[in-house]
Amino acid sequence: MRQESVILLNQLQKLSSNVDLGPEDEEFIKDTFKKILEGGDNYNMHELENWFTNTDQKIEQPLLDRMMNIAHYQKSKFEASNKFRMISDGGDCSCGGH
Repeated sequence: MRQESVILLNQLQKLSSNVDLGPEDEEFIKDTFKKILEGGDNYNMHELENWFTNTDQKIEQPLLDRMMNIAHYQKSKFEASNKFRMISDGGDCSCGGH
């Protein structure tokens, strides 16, 4: 993951003391995950949840659940609107051409 994306995720940890999210907090979370995806990074939901769980600053479970729901929604929405984007797994193309 790019350094810019890690910085964005670190900013979400500042919300950990605010369990009751307001509309502006939810919009901040949506924008953060949208920026990560639009910046070219992709995230695995399980790895993302583990990352938040294993940080020094603990996030309350209700907040973590809400953040993960928003992250999943943003990822699904992004993938639905980018159906034809190419994803490289680092390997050679197996499309039959040499």
